[in-house]
Amino acid sequence: MSKIIDISHHQGEIDWSKASKEVDLAIIRTQYGTNTIDRKYIRNIDECKKYKVPFGVYIYVTFRNEAEALTQAKDFYNRAQGYKPLFYVVDVEESFGASIENIVKGTQAFIDYLKIKGVKVGLYTGHHFYKPYKMDTVKNYDFLWIPRYSGTSALGKKPDYPCDLWQYTDKGNVQGIKGSVDLNVLNGNKPLSWFTNVVEKDETPKQIVKDDDTMKFTNTTAKVAVRDYIQQAVDKELIDKSWLEKFDNGTMTNGDFEGLKIIIEQRRA
Repeated sequence: MSKIIDISHHQGEIDWSKASKEVDLAIIRTQYGTNTIDRKYIRNIDECKKYKVPFGVYIYVTFRNEAEALTQAKDFYNRAQGYKPLFYVVDVEESFGASIENIVKGTQAFIDYLKIKGVKVGLYTGHHFYKPYKMDTVKNYDFLWIPRYSGTSALGKKPDYPCDLWQYTDKGNVQGIKGSVDLNVLNGNKPLSWFTNVVEKDETPKQIVKDDDTMKFTNTTAKVAVRDYIQQAVDKELIDKSWLEKFDNGTMTNGDFEGLKIIIEQRRA
């Protein structure tokens, strides 16, 4: 099972030389609202890069209306984008006195602003918050992340609502982190590689020797991982959708795919 953590300065000085040995993905808080900047976010990002831990970022929002939401969205994006996180998460779990209508409008405006920037966006919201505050009416995000604690095990009661990430405990243990830390597990159809943009070793397609032969896969997981990789590139308009059609109809060769990877990485740079 993948170990996915979310962290802030509340975890203190993390020893990433140790934590990196067991963490598959880190989600790092950059700020609380606009004015409270997380004291450890720069260090945590730098250490993730140093030890090659894939990471995304999140903001705990405090807006009360659409205008405040846009201000926080812009500040969040401007603060984080230079570090090239894999995704951005808006954490909506308190009303701060705002009406339900304003919370929904603000959340939607926040997400839409980030989507215009062409980045992958997640929505985190409380299990108790999701239905009462109409978070189920918010659209346009790429993944949903919901907490529902079950002691320290991911075998407990899952969220009542379909989601892609499940935060199952706030009492997790990770070497290199003093005290407890939030732990999360994949809960939908998206594999870890969808979040990290890294095809795991056991997902790597087993290709036969000749470049002009069509691609062959030893298992479904490998095929799904490669298709996700191509789909993400199409969604970001790095390549034409005809590449996905070629993969789906089984005419993509090993040489095609190797060349396609070069094109994608060049256009990402």
